[in-house]
Amino acid sequence: MVKHINRSENKQADALSKIASVGFEHLAKDDRIEVLIIPSIMNKEVLVCSEAEKNWMTPIINYLSRGILPENKAEARKIRHKALNYTIQCDILYRRSYLGPLLRCVDPQDADYLLREIHEGIYGVHAGPIMVVAKIMNTGYYWPGMHVDAEKELR
Repeated sequence: MVKHINRSENKQADALSKIASVGFEHLAKDDRIEVLIIPSIMNKEVLVCSEAEKNWMTPIINYLSRGILPENKAEARKIRHKALNYTIQCDILYRRSYLGPLLRCVDPQDADYLLREIHEGIYGVHAGPIMVVAKIMNTGYYWPGMHVDAEKELR
């Protein structure tokens, strides 16, 4: 004796029958590779000759990457002490933060741009200096004297 079950009661069997009836023959199973004889984009040569300006990061980078310290013993001691808070990854200087991620160190020109962009840029908040510095640090950037620069720039 065979018992008939309604489709509404047996949804799993219905789903299996639908999967079994689907065919995948229309899908290509081979990889298609086109080999170009000539490049589709022509190479352009760019020559950039600029010497990096010395800024607040230079002594720390010199010490961390090459072990070079200033001649003055007091300055050398300061650099060694400061360098404990920094690290270099992929030739970029980062400041270690206590509770957050590494903060990318920026030079004065980039710092000025960041201040203006976060204060009055497209997503500018037009907030006070403390809030702007907090946003910059939350974005992942750092330079010494951030608060002083923000006070000067936003006044």
